[in-house]
Amino acid sequence: MVNNKYILVILGMLTLFSCDDDMGNYNYSDINEVSLSNFESGRLYEKVAYVDRLDFDPQIVSTQNKNDDGSYEYQWKLIPQGKDFREIEDTTALTISRERKLDQLVTMKPGLYSGFFIVTDKDSGVSWTTPFQLRVRSITSEGWMILCDDNGKSRMDIIFNSTETEDLIAHDIWKENSFNPGKPSHLIFNYRYNVGGAASMLVTDKNTYLLDVIDLHAGEDNEIKWQFGASPEKVLVKAAGMSQYAIDNNWTLIDQNDDIYMMSLNTYGSLFEFPINKIDGKEPFKPSPFVGVSYDSGYDTGYGCAPTMLYDATHRQFLVIRNNASYPSVMTFEKDKLFSAQTGRDMVYLENTKPGTIFSLLKDPNNGDVYFYGIRMRAEYTEGAYWWEEGTYTEFNTQEYYGKVQGEGIDKATKYAIHHLYPYIFYVYNNTVYQFDMGHPDETAKPILSFPGEEIVVLKVNPFVAWEAYSTWERQRGNHLVIGTLDKSKGDSECGIMRAYDVPNLMEPLTMVKEYRGLGKIVDIAYKERSVTR
Repeated sequence: MVNNKYILVILGMLTLFSCDDDMGNYNYSDINEVSLSNFESGRLYEKVAYVDRLDFDPQIVSTQNKNDDGSYEYQWKLIPQGKDFREIEDTTALTISRERKLDQLVTMKPGLYSGFFIVTDKDSGVSWTTPFQLRVRSITSEGWMILCDDNGKSRMDIIFNSTETEDLIAHDIWKENSFNPGKPSHLIFNYRYNVGGAASMLVTDKNTYLLDVIDLHAGEDNEIKWQFGASPEKVLVKAAGMSQYAIDNNWTLIDQNDDIYMMSLNTYGSLFEFPINKIDGKEPFKPSPFVGVSYDSGYDTGYGCAPTMLYDATHRQFLVIRNNASYPSVMTFEKDKLFSAQTGRDMVYLENTKPGTIFSLLKDPNNGDVYFYGIRMRAEYTEGAYWWEEGTYTEFNTQEYYGKVQGEGIDKATKYAIHHLYPYIFYVYNNTVYQFDMGHPDETAKPILSFPGEEIVVLKVNPFVAWEAYSTWERQRGNHLVIGTLDKSKGDSECGIMRAYDVPNLMEPLTMVKEYRGLGKIVDIAYKERSVTR
């Protein structure tokens, strides 16, 4: 507790020369000191808006035994972090209560708040302040977004993990909305390290919508076409990615016409302006519908990563958009080379992983064989000799994995996922999940999961980019294999099932840690992450 003492010193001068008899005629008394029990200073409290309560009951401990509530005035204050209190028009809005015991429903907007409990002694006017932090979350500000098909219309269910063992489920959060965004296609969540940069995208047959950051609504007001310089009638995003930690951070996307657009995230007000489907601005190409970005800072090996990786489906080769470049170039590699940038194969899957390796699966067009590739993008920036001189950029991408996937039905697989912690590939064939170990490529993939009476529609491992914003159990979800199925015995409004499995090392059997039934007809699943300050 911080002690703020206001001491008033009164000096009385009765005469220029004071007598010795006046010495020692002043009375001194100890000031009342206050501390708290049952309330911890500096603690971070996490609450869910409109679900949890602010329930604090601090007890007064007084050096003068003044422990009754009537001896003090109380004030609870909350200030959004990063906001200057002088910019808040109504400063009384910062005060949420004037009672010692606080018990009220959390109604604040999602975000991180600096809190203060202030106790003032009515007799002396001395105040003591106890600081704390409050993180407010909501079931729409973060959580598992379950995109469902409701008779040709988009439906969204939300699963919010309030604790390791407790979950909140919201069914059909758009039920009361009159706007119909269209028949659902897929979800894309692009995370950016800086606050407010993330984008949750709903793609339908009508358009792509940047879902509202607070209530996740889709509407004409948040169609992604408004992010384009010359707003097209509609944009159906096939793939998108936001680069992290690079010198020039970009948001790259591929639309329904296989056109690539890029926007600078470092420039306020920038837009998607023109297609960049030309190698070095010269040779046209058609991209595969995947965007690779590195989620690893790479500070141990240089300044950071090159912004974006693409795949040229026309010439069957890996491409990179280098820092400060306007067009992609053919990727180059450093160190031991396992493969050429020109593969001669077709990309069927790409996975960006939290450790930084970008995995892709490529199929041979001649015999259907599938190969795995692991690439880590790296770049080093050297500052100029003087502050006004532009520095130099050195790319040194490395090859981490390469080999052939051995397994039944791999050439006919319908869905894929790649683990972030272990070198495991998962794929679906004949409604069965198979697991393949890239660390032991001579061993055949083994069947691990099947769901009689159900259809597998989603298979993925979620990256959880904002690692530092989560506790240990929350981060662990980024290593779970997530499977969405449809129960054929149920109606469309309740046939969806989402399961999460813990994936152990050494190819040991998976363990189911979560199961959610009664969801809608699942089309896709994505996790909307909290920002670092939310």
